[in-house]
Amino acid sequence: MKLLVALEARLAAAPDGTISSPTGIEGPAFWERYLDVFDSVTVAARTTPPREGDAARRPPIEGPRVSVAPLPDYRGLRGWLQARSKVRATLRRAVADADALCLRAPGPIAAAAWRLRGRRPFAVEVVGDPHAALAPGAVRGLARPLARHRLTRELRAMCRSAAAVAYVTSAGLPERYPAADWWTSYSSLDLEDDAFIDEATLASRAAWRARPSRGTAIDPWRMVAVGSLAQPYKGYDVLIDALARLRTRGLVTDLTLVGEGRLRAALAARAARAGVALRLPGHVPAGPAVRAHLDAADVFVLPSRSEGLPRALLEAMARGVPSVGTEVGGVPALLPGERLAPPGDADALAARLARLASRSTDPLAWGVRDRATAYEHHVRTLAPKRAALYQRLHDAAVAGPA
Repeated sequence: MKLLVALEARLAAAPDGTISSPTGIEGPAFWERYLDVFDSVTVAARTTPPREGDAARRPPIEGPRVSVAPLPDYRGLRGWLQARSKVRATLRRAVADADALCLRAPGPIAAAAWRLRGRRPFAVEVVGDPHAALAPGAVRGLARPLARHRLTRELRAMCRSAAAVAYVTSAGLPERYPAADWWTSYSSLDLEDDAFIDEATLASRAAWRARPSRGTAIDPWRMVAVGSLAQPYKGYDVLIDALARLRTRGLVTDLTLVGEGRLRAALAARAARAGVALRLPGHVPAGPAVRAHLDAADVFVLPSRSEGLPRALLEAMARGVPSVGTEVGGVPALLPGERLAPPGDADALAARLARLASRSTDPLAWGVRDRATAYEHHVRTLAPKRAALYQRLHDAAVAGPA
C-alpha cells in the first residue's frame, strides 16, 4: 500500500543527489511513523536544489521504502504563482502512483494534492490554523487577507471530506475545521527519553535559577526563544519591548533568539534602540544543540501572535525551563494562566515575566510541573494515536471508493 505525504516543509538536495531535511525535523526517523502501517511513502515537498560546494550534512531521507517527489523551491505568493504549474505536474504524477494521501495542512501543496486526489482516500494532519496564522499583524503582505480566506476555506473543506483527521490541538481546531467523522489529536513532535531532564539535574538547575544575583548587571536574567525570524507572527518585537519595560524596573536581561530569517537585522536594531542585550546565534540544528541553549537559560519565552502546538515550548518544558507564553493556539493547554499573556501586549508580557522574577516563585515546582506536562507528548504516548489515524486511512484505501 503506497502513501503520498504532501507537506509544506522544505527539504534540501545535495550535489550527490541525496535529499535530506535541513532542520533534521523531517529526517529519516520522521517517516517511520507512516511505514509502520504503509508499505512505502512518497514525500512531496519543496526541495532546494544543490549548490556548488554543498555537501550532504544530514542523513538522506530516501531509502528502500521512502522516496521524494521534489517540488520547486518557491517562496511567497509570487513564487507560488510562478511555480504552481510545475508543482501540480509533479503532484499529479505522485498522486497517480499512490493508493492513499496524507495531507499535512494548511498550505498550497497539501491543497493542490487534495484537488488532484480523484477518488483516493485521504487523511488530514492539521498542523496549524491559517485563520490565526494569517491574522492582521501576524504576517505582512497585500495578499494576506486573500490567502487567509482561501486557506481557511480549503482546510474546512478538506476536513469535511477526509477519511480521518488529526489536529495538533484538541480544542479550537476541531471546532473551526470540523471532521466529517473520525478524528484525534496529537502533536508532530516526538519527545524521546533523551529530551527530558533527569530529576537531579532539574533540581540543580532550579537552584541556580533561583540565585539572588539574577537580573543584575553582573548576572543578567537569561531569556531564550526558539523559532523562525522570517515572519512577525513569532512576536519577537513584542518580547523586546517587554524586556525594555523590565529594564526600566531595574531588571537586567540577556535575550537569545535561536533561529534565522529576514527579520534578523530589524530585530537587532530594535533591541539596540531599546537597550536590550540580544544574541542571535542563527540556525541551530534540532536536538542537543537547541537543548544546550535551553539549559543555559533562566526562562523560555514564547511571545507568538499565533501558534499551533509549539515544538520549542514543549522542548523547553521537557528540560524543566520555566516558561512564559501567549494565549494562542495550543499554548493555554500547556501553561497555567498566570504564565500567559495576551498576544501583542508587551505590558502584560512584562508583568508575567516580572512575576516570574520575584523571589516568591519556585523554579523547581514550575520545572517539575512543566516536565510532567511535556511527558504527555512523549513518543510512547503519541505513537498509538498516530497509528490509529494511519490504520483508518489504510483500511479506507483497502476498501476502495465508496
